[in-house]
Amino acid sequence: MDNLKSEDETDNTDEQMLDQGGIESSEEGFMKGYSDEEEVEECSECGSAIEEDKKVVREIDGERYSFCSKTCADDFEESVG
Repeated sequence: MDNLKSEDETDNTDEQMLDQGGIESSEEGFMKGYSDEEEVEECSECGSAIEEDKKVVREIDGERYSFCSKTCADDFEESVG
């Protein structure tokens, strides 16, 4: 059996999978962030990746914490206070 692909066959790239409904746009962003091998900052409350333009920073007990949203920042502050 020949496992070689013909010229008409291509691998499904992330973009092709998105176009075909194989991955959600949120998954595309997640995959892109990690495939670019960037250092991804995580929310101190929920652990999700923090988008730079939505980042919330709070100083609590002399330490700086980063959060993905004001809600996570408030929840974290309540839990340590």
